[in-house]
Amino acid sequence: GDLGAQGTDGSFGGATFDYTFSSSTSDADPGTGKVRLNSTTQNAAGKMFIDSTDDNASNIDDFLQSIDAVTSAIKGHVRLSNRTDATQYILFSISDLTNNTGWWTVFIDEQASSTASPFSNNEDVIVSFVATGDRGDKGQKGSTGSQGTTGQKGQKGEIGAQGTTGTQGTTGTQGSTGQK
Repeated sequence: GDLGAQGTDGSFGGATFDYTFSSSTSDADPGTGKVRLNSTTQNAAGKMFIDSTDDNASNIDDFLQSIDAVTSAIKGHVRLSNRTDATQYILFSISDLTNNTGWWTVFIDEQASSTASPFSNNEDVIVSFVATGDRGDKGQKGSTGSQGTTGQKGQKGEIGAQGTTGTQGTTGTQGSTGQK
């Protein structure tokens, strides 16, 4: 038989959820199945607002709580992309999350993007999350290193300039005359 057409590229790894992009930038519940950013220049956003329920009526609270529990400075990454065109995307690192009961504020920092603002209002997007591992325990203090070798003796300094001649002292008193 004939060779079939190549399939579309797979999406970013991690847990992926179906959402609808909202172009509103307000710090509020975006509504069921909606996600929004706090900047009209989308890749400059510092916050993402995402509803707890995606377009498929799946609740993502447990998953976001697991990312929030990460103790590393970067808790994970989130990638927003067009559901059918993976070349339209923004990748953010996640520094913190806030559960607002029914929706989340995700504190983000852009890492890469296809353009400054790839998404339009009501665009069908996928939101993919990847968690970072917890920060490891602090290691033990190392032992003190051995003492280094003594440095070389410095060169002998130059002879200083001769000092000035002092002032002449006063003439002493004349002695007494001797006997004849």
